[in-house]
Amino acid sequence: MLNTFKNFNIDGLDVDELVVLHSFGTQLRSHYASMQLEEPEYIGVQLNSLTREIGVRTADKREARVREIKSRLESLKSPDQKRAELEKELASLTASGS
Repeated sequence: MLNTFKNFNIDGLDVDELVVLHSFGTQLRSHYASMQLEEPEYIGVQLNSLTREIGVRTADKREARVREIKSRLESLKSPDQKRAELEKELASLTASGS
């Protein structure tokens, strides 16, 4: 596990695997501290990298879900609702363009 933590390839791992590696790194950091040993530099570097990547992937999934929900909501609108929104947008565009 230590070798995997030191040399992981972010592109080859899914979010669950990244979380497991982050957990391992956090435990490793804690053990170094409890044994009053100096923490190797790679632990902080790898944990920062994992934290950043997990955050990016989580944000990407959230954004994709938001787009999916907006699309679904749009598809549920009646023709009258869609027409009213388009008329409102047109009025706004023509008023600001004058």
